[in-house]
Amino acid sequence: MKETIIVNQKLNKETLFKNLVESNIKINDYAKLIFNHPEFKYTNSEDQINIVQLKLSDIGLKNGGNFEQVERAMKSNNFDFCPLEFAPYIRMHFHSQKASRIITKNQHPPDSILIFSKPLIIDDDFPKGFYIRNIENTHWLRGYICSMDYYWESETEIILKIKPSI
Repeated sequence: MKETIIVNQKLNKETLFKNLVESNIKINDYAKLIFNHPEFKYTNSEDQINIVQLKLSDIGLKNGGNFEQVERAMKSNNFDFCPLEFAPYIRMHFHSQKASRIITKNQHPPDSILIFSKPLIIDDDFPKGFYIRNIENTHWLRGYICSMDYYWESETEIILKIKPSI
């Protein structure tokens, strides 16, 4: 299990979007909805987080799971939600993600990596969080919509925050 440190650059909205553009990172309309929601905070008190990229099967979900099951498995393995505010910094850090050409709709895209975060609001019509994807060598930070009972496959790649040792 390889840990990665993600530094909180604490950028305001304007500077963050400028950095995403300069890094050639695209965002979709669902990501814009999250960024524009009044509950989304561009600054987070944490200076950095340690994250890990795993498959759901690595945290005991051999048959996959829905949001509640992923949350339970995550917590029982000493992981936590990635703060939504860190998603852009995670995307900027992951430069060498495998490229995909497959376009999907109404399902988790192959070769994407889910950044597992606590949703801003519980509403099936509002984006739950972000995933990162490389589509034909274009890096994306994409928001996604799903119901709380959406079922991710066991091979779904996921980024989790490592709980700090006490």
